[in-house]
Amino acid sequence: MRRVIAVVIVTALGILAVTAMPSRAADSAAVTEGTPGGSVAATKTVVYDGLEVTVPVSWPVYRLDQSPSTCVRYDLHAVYLGVPGINQRCPAHLVGRTETVSIMPATAGSGAASSVIDQRGQLGMTGGTQVGSVPSVHAPLVQDAEQRVFRVAVNTAVNTAVDTRGGATVIATYSESPALAEQVLGTLRKVASRTTRPHPRAAVRQAAARPQPTTSSWQGVPSGWPTQIVAQSPPPPPKPKPKPHSVYGFDACAAPSLATMRAWRRGFSVVGIYIGGVNAACGLGNLSASWVRSAAKMGWSMLRTYVGPQAACWTGGGGVLIDAKHAAAEGRAAANDAISDLANLGLRQGAPIYYDMEGYDEDNAGCVSAVLTFIGAWSRQLAARGYVPGVYSSQDSGIEDMEAAAVAHRPGFTRPTAIWIALWDNRRTLSDGRLVWPFTDRSKQYIGPHLHEVGGITLDIDTDWVEGPVAR
Repeated sequence: MRRVIAVVIVTALGILAVTAMPSRAADSAAVTEGTPGGSVAATKTVVYDGLEVTVPVSWPVYRLDQSPSTCVRYDLHAVYLGVPGINQRCPAHLVGRTETVSIMPATAGSGAASSVIDQRGQLGMTGGTQVGSVPSVHAPLVQDAEQRVFRVAVNTAVNTAVDTRGGATVIATYSESPALAEQVLGTLRKVASRTTRPHPRAAVRQAAARPQPTTSSWQGVPSGWPTQIVAQSPPPPPKPKPKPHSVYGFDACAAPSLATMRAWRRGFSVVGIYIGGVNAACGLGNLSASWVRSAAKMGWSMLRTYVGPQAACWTGGGGVLIDAKHAAAEGRAAANDAISDLANLGLRQGAPIYYDMEGYDEDNAGCVSAVLTFIGAWSRQLAARGYVPGVYSSQDSGIEDMEAAAVAHRPGFTRPTAIWIALWDNRRTLSDGRLVWPFTDRSKQYIGPHLHEVGGITLDIDTDWVEGPVAR
């Protein structure tokens, strides 16, 4: 019986066609994955930046130039195209090594081995011993047997008179046996790139010298092989350097008068307002729907804060505490109550609401677990109802515990979108600690209770450095 394999033709615009075809030429060039009895696996050819390589058809292909946060993993079969990003989103505690291929174009003027890649610690970019060559690309084959990786540095220019490309480095990892990695690297070929614009006569000569392509949109693809064509994206235009947009904010126990808000607008842009909660320690002061509208017209942004049940190990003492047995239900109820308080102030969906979780004893495991369950339910309920969930807490308790839970993917915990860090170090910074939240989702209360004067009016406030979500 004749085997049938799938032909997948992919461009930068997506999949053009998926066609079943007999595997005649594929049989002679297939990659053996070491299955019992020496069975032959279906293959596909990946074409990228002047190179083609043949791999098992089941291996996924990832474009690092389009998705720089993609994790380059060596524990799963895959093909990676482009230079790895500087902030890869890799799961914690990855272990293992198997066969993978990475094609990394060199940066302009850096030759085949990019210094940028070296700085990012890409596996196999340095060291090793030459163990042979890859004649099809006229390049040495370097092996680091201890790291179980091969490296091939290739000059990808097909015709140096018309092709301005520099080089590329191809990395292949393996597990116990290097046989499959060596076989894959043996399929490396140079091809004409879509981004190359040779002289018409050169293009004719080149087309005559190579096999007929499987698609008219690309030259140099061997006929009869399942083919996945991946066009390299043009370099994006340089982005303008972003201007710092962190701003001064303050929060007080009760909303100041509108006259005070008008005077204090000279020194601050954001105000923290308590909208309610069973543990709110003072009245709302001047807060009302009309106060919110008037303050907004003055240009104020707002950190809306809700003070509900606190941790059972709360260092502050009394008040309503979280019941560990009902922590999730209480978290949902707090979210619903906060939404009701917003409605009473005439405030709509889409804005952030910060839960005030005061500092607690982080060494009490049961108490910490209840807090995380409560916060997870708070975050899910707010998001489900169209709001942005946020949490204010101490760097040394709530923030630290939420960070650990987010990294560990703790069951039952959903991290809030935004955090407001209480860290009274008198520093206007947002880079304290290694956090999963980007700067644009962080704010910091960097000065605790103190007297401050603006325009002849003095208030007892905390001072904030705000870059995270606010209500405007």
